[in-house]
Amino acid sequence: MTKNVKTSIMDDTKTDQRRAIVLREAFSAFTHYGFKRTTMDDIARAAGISRPALYLVYRNKADIFRACMLSMMDEMRARVAACFAGDADVVRKVEQALDEGILRPHREISATTHGAEIFDTSHEFAADLFLAWMQTMEEEIARGLQAEAQAGRITFVSGLSPATVASLMLDAVEGMKSRNSDMDLVAEKIRHLVCLMIGPLIR
Repeated sequence: MTKNVKTSIMDDTKTDQRRAIVLREAFSAFTHYGFKRTTMDDIARAAGISRPALYLVYRNKADIFRACMLSMMDEMRARVAACFAGDADVVRKVEQALDEGILRPHREISATTHGAEIFDTSHEFAADLFLAWMQTMEEEIARGLQAEAQAGRITFVSGLSPATVASLMLDAVEGMKSRNSDMDLVAEKIRHLVCLMIGPLIR
């Protein structure tokens, strides 16, 4: 490896680290003070960089907010995928996946001082990322169900596929969320849903 290549890799690593710090501090500021009240100066100061340096990485608050959502989506993908590892029964695995992908993020944001504003900001600046979030969940759950089928733990009846089951399940969960503001009630309904949809597939 040449010196120039090593230098380039080190620079990329530093940039990634700087971005991670900015996103962490920015999201903390958004949840503590609200998106509207948080300024680029606030974010730069919390991240330990200058305001001009921050603008070299992100154009504005909305750009940073979207980057925060993308980072959270990457973390969510890993957590949902991890739910299908181990020896738990498939019903429990799917319940955990739905909790990690939908209930946990909702609970964590709702528990912050400005959770309601964060949800509103998501609709305003990152509505497309919500669709991407659900698509990511659907893909990971379908992949997990496929692995369970290949391991001989579940069997899909004619006309059904892992992707179809995952899609139907997420559509149902979104309907539950739109009709119920109580996430504990949604969690209970999700448990019943998973039993109804996954239970009959178990060998």
